[in-house]
Amino acid sequence: MKKIVHIDLNAFFAQAEVLLNPKLANKAIAIGSDHNRGVISTSSYEARKAGVYSGMSTSEALIKCPDLIIIDVHYSYYKLLSERFFSYLRERYPIIQQASIDECYIDMTDQIKEPYYDYLFDLQLNLYKTCQLKCSIGLGETKFLAKMASDYKKPLGITIIMKKDIPEILWPIKIEKMYGIGKKSAPRLVELGINTIGDLAKTDDERMKRLLGKSFTYHQAHANGYGDNIVDSDYRDPKSISVERTLSFDVSNEDELIEDFKYCVVELVKELKKKRKKATSISIKLRDNNFSTRSKRQTIKSTSDESEIFLVVSKLFEEFYDHKPLRLIGVGAEKIEDE
Repeated sequence: MKKIVHIDLNAFFAQAEVLLNPKLANKAIAIGSDHNRGVISTSSYEARKAGVYSGMSTSEALIKCPDLIIIDVHYSYYKLLSERFFSYLRERYPIIQQASIDECYIDMTDQIKEPYYDYLFDLQLNLYKTCQLKCSIGLGETKFLAKMASDYKKPLGITIIMKKDIPEILWPIKIEKMYGIGKKSAPRLVELGINTIGDLAKTDDERMKRLLGKSFTYHQAHANGYGDNIVDSDYRDPKSISVERTLSFDVSNEDELIEDFKYCVVELVKELKKKRKKATSISIKLRDNNFSTRSKRQTIKSTSDESEIFLVVSKLFEEFYDHKPLRLIGVGAEKIEDE
């Protein structure tokens, strides 16, 4: 069973402008041209509440929201933030497909551990701490389900839609919010009685097939949890590899924590050997139940030997641990080099 994750930066261009100018925080802003014939590229959530959306003309946007602040596009800056965001993810996940400047799919089948929500929450938090960017995350067994899950709650949403969750979560969603259904098709589907994704999933009305043509089978398969689950990796040679483990409950027992670190080391060494790499620096990460995160590293002789790495990890833990209950631990191999 695949575990596909979709990550979407929330109102990315607007977020970027707030980072440049914090005085814009919590204000209705839009990125685009302030010329009357200009078009809105994206808008903050405050502007969206007033009815301002991407693709809308500037003149219409100002009618809907007279206090709207319109900002010129700073694309080179957005690209820089995007590269920082994807660099963080690529260091940790080998199978990642960038879908646009602000979203991607990741195949986490071999990495994500239950409880899934906690794992994704930690990822979301780490992305914000590292990149200062807010995102929504979705998990599903197909790329479609992952995409629908990340769209389900915004901003800062985390939603899981596995096949067993489809009737409860996916099917009640309005048909116009289904990924892949165009703005022209949605009203026509509603006219034919297809108001929700569940209606499309269960219909055998021939009129639907005539309306959607060859794509009917494609969309209906998505609505029932089937579809593409292959993430086309745009893999880059990693400079570091890390393995993290979110603990099922807060742990302060040192013997238990050492066992958890042993698991992380085993997984880390698997990744090193799979990529034919050796580490020249080892780090550990500790996050306590107040979400305070600390790390410590040590330079070592180049190795991918499990016992050698575990010895370093154990020593770092012994020197660094302050006996506070932990909710997450991690081990990293840094400054890695080819075998």
